[in-house]
Amino acid sequence: METLSGTFGMLIAVRVFHMDDLAKSIFLSSTSGGLMTSLFVVPLLLRARATLATTAARVQHLGGVFLALAALFPESPWLFIIGCSFGLFCFSMQIPLLTQIYRLNYPEAARGRLFALAGVLRAATAVGFGFLGGWLIGRDLEYYRGLLWAFAGCAFLSGWLTRRLPSVEWSAQADAPPGLWAALRWVKIDRDFRTLLISWMMMGVGNLIAACLFVEYLANPRHGINLPERDVAWITGVVPVAFRMLCAYPWGVIYDRVGLFKVRAVLNLIFAAGILCFYLADGLVGWTIGMALWGVANAGGNVTWGLWVTKLAPAHAVAEYMSVHSFFTGLRGLLAPYLAFAALGLVSFQTLAILCSIGIVAASAFITVRSPAGAEREGERL
Repeated sequence: METLSGTFGMLIAVRVFHMDDLAKSIFLSSTSGGLMTSLFVVPLLLRARATLATTAARVQHLGGVFLALAALFPESPWLFIIGCSFGLFCFSMQIPLLTQIYRLNYPEAARGRLFALAGVLRAATAVGFGFLGGWLIGRDLEYYRGLLWAFAGCAFLSGWLTRRLPSVEWSAQADAPPGLWAALRWVKIDRDFRTLLISWMMMGVGNLIAACLFVEYLANPRHGINLPERDVAWITGVVPVAFRMLCAYPWGVIYDRVGLFKVRAVLNLIFAAGILCFYLADGLVGWTIGMALWGVANAGGNVTWGLWVTKLAPAHAVAEYMSVHSFFTGLRGLLAPYLAFAALGLVSFQTLAILCSIGIVAASAFITVRSPAGAEREGERL
């Protein structure tokens, strides 16, 4: 599933369907659209009185249906975009529910390490599938049809397994305000939460704009590089995920032992270094090193992105905090692809990379200055 959003989706859009910037932007923003919608999933869940795991599984199965639609009609470029985009939309929409499940089942002292171990397995399978998929479409581009069926099958399997996760019925506190926008009240109440949201926005816009263009930069002939499909899949799909796999557990240990604000600031600097190295380099070695650095940062970024609200939020409000975080992540992610392709009409890849890196470094400076002196753990601040 990860290789669909990170590599093969864009590779199929560029090499098989030769899609325009609008279509590629729709695909790239689909995950972000689901993250924005997640703000409303939590209050709807409270009304439905269903378990977290059951609801998440249903949303994943719906995503599988959309991915199967793309696989059933592999000749249609727009059904490919619609099916894959809505499939990714569904999978990102249920992320706050999974975060609440982590909070309920992973002990606080080891939460980062346990989450990282799951991340290592996820990255390992993505590396393996990246190798296989890159080898297949390197032999014959028509094998993309089989990849589409693989994505649909994995979506249904994920839903079947998610339904079996330990979970409990979940209900709102008696004093929780009604309404689909109720979770946004935490932005006003919690200063530290608000500070990190601002930093995430500064960092995320720069990082997402740069990440949107990795495959475009190497694969689209009009930019002058035009690498073979296998090389593009290796550099953008295998290298960063392999380094994410290697570094996920160490970052999980660091997350459990070091202050959240410090970890986030260091990760931002590594992201910026990776982006600069990738776009300013001229050759396979430089592109590979850039993707490796980006993968190292992404390993810690996945841990902090998925779990940081558990260090700030009161136990009953983790899903609400995460839905707000996901909403703003989706907002910047929804805009990033359109901003990225629009910016290419004005500046070069290299200039855009420098601008993105400045924004990411500024985010580190912001949270370093405003980092709290008080406790970070599980709502103690409140």
